[in-house]
Amino acid sequence: MKKFMTSLATLALLTSAVPAFAQEGQQSPTTTATTQYSSSKISSDEDEKYEDVYQDIGVKFNYIPGADRYKWVRYNITDGYEDASGTSYTTSSKIYSLRIGKLYRIHAYAVDENNRILAVSAPVEIRGEKGWDTVINFWLK
Repeated sequence: MKKFMTSLATLALLTSAVPAFAQEGQQSPTTTATTQYSSSKISSDEDEKYEDVYQDIGVKFNYIPGADRYKWVRYNITDGYEDASGTSYTTSSKIYSLRIGKLYRIHAYAVDENNRILAVSAPVEIRGEKGWDTVINFWLK
């Protein structure tokens, strides 16, 4: 009887020593901090706020032989300063965050691997507008 009780106590001790992750079917679900809003609700609200204030536009460039990359420069005409520039290694890109209601002038150029300008576009003026899917085609020559 004493051996049986010792065996039972040992078994109980070993069973309780198994970590929770190793006990199949007895895991409690992982909990996360919750707030009044779910993460998708917050993201959606942020997207709506962004859409009310900014517009993103697509840009495309004609292929220039020998071009290593295509660059663009954005000038905020409304406020009077150059506010952004970017580089693309393909013939299409995206320009983010045109403030709704502001007028911008954007021009593009192609450069080779030595940073020499191969071609330039005429400037394009665009006003940030809510709800528009805009793509600008730059003709580099």
